[in-house]
Amino acid sequence: MIFEDLDGAAVPTTTELDPRFDGVLRPGADDQRTEALLPILHPGDSHAASLAETADGDLLCAWFNGPQEGDPGTNVVISRLPAGGDRWQQPILIAADSEHSEQNPVIFTDPEGTVWLLHTSNTPHDRRDAIVYARTSDDGGRSWSARWALMGPGVFLRNPPLFQPDGSWLLPVYRVTDQGEYSVAAISTDHGQTWTEHVVDDSLGRVQLSVAPRTDGSLLGLLRSRDADRIYATGSDDLGRSWTRPVRTELPNNNSAIQLLRLTDGRLVVIFNDATLERDQFRWVDGPDGPLTRKKPLRTPLTLAVSTDDGRTWPIRRNLQNADLEHRDRPMGYSYPALLQTRDGRLQAAYSMLRKTIKHVVFAPDWLTGGEV
Repeated sequence: MIFEDLDGAAVPTTTELDPRFDGVLRPGADDQRTEALLPILHPGDSHAASLAETADGDLLCAWFNGPQEGDPGTNVVISRLPAGGDRWQQPILIAADSEHSEQNPVIFTDPEGTVWLLHTSNTPHDRRDAIVYARTSDDGGRSWSARWALMGPGVFLRNPPLFQPDGSWLLPVYRVTDQGEYSVAAISTDHGQTWTEHVVDDSLGRVQLSVAPRTDGSLLGLLRSRDADRIYATGSDDLGRSWTRPVRTELPNNNSAIQLLRLTDGRLVVIFNDATLERDQFRWVDGPDGPLTRKKPLRTPLTLAVSTDDGRTWPIRRNLQNADLEHRDRPMGYSYPALLQTRDGRLQAAYSMLRKTIKHVVFAPDWLTGGEV
């Protein structure tokens, strides 16, 4: 079957799908969690989930799905979980380009109830020319505007924006250059139409900034480290216009994505892989020197850490996903998590499940401090 996406690119579907990927919410690993494996369009690679709650209570999940990250034919899809429902719908293709790779979607609902979808588009395996495109929807993601270029070239993104008390929007992005990558806080004062960039100084190799407010009105930013050592922290006292030099935290990092969230009860939660090359948590993969010559940091377990002092310490940690027998045969790990607290107070997590599909897990905040820590 061939069908056309919104950009006019013909993309094949496939019937080579795992029957577990039916989108049905079922009891999870314990009686406090519910989970689902989302339907997919392509059996190759599912990665970089992003979550949003619509004005009418539906949950949307966007991710990229295709043969392989960076390949043409890797496209952005969106699935919907209707409010009160127990099954994710078949995903729809929302962004495809036969000559580019569509990646790292960020889906969110703005303060006026408009749903936004941002994503990157770049020539295969070269992020230096990446453009961030935007679309909006006024009906909860059922129909979409034409896309427009938001920023770039050479801009990538991962985490959703922060809507600030002065009405500005802060979107974490990072610049990709020949010399490396560095983090930027893009700020809009006109509801996302135009953006100014504020560089996080000394952030070369520290990317995918995730930002949350502290109780004193300042901002805490956490960063992925390309060195696969630790999560790094930065701060801002002027709503993201300037930032402190990133410093190592106690939290491990494996050169994989993280997300920081402030809960309605005031606690900070970060979701990340509790793995680091500093502890020799790696597997061997093919490298430029031949088969099995390069260390690849593990992407397991997937962990939640909780702070009650605005991110100065993270004493409470609980694993959301541990490696199992399926991981042994496909050690791609559980990574690139999205974390959202919906209006009912529950936490919604979505992440790459061995790059086969996206896994969705629902739990109450009390789960964070229950059971084994």
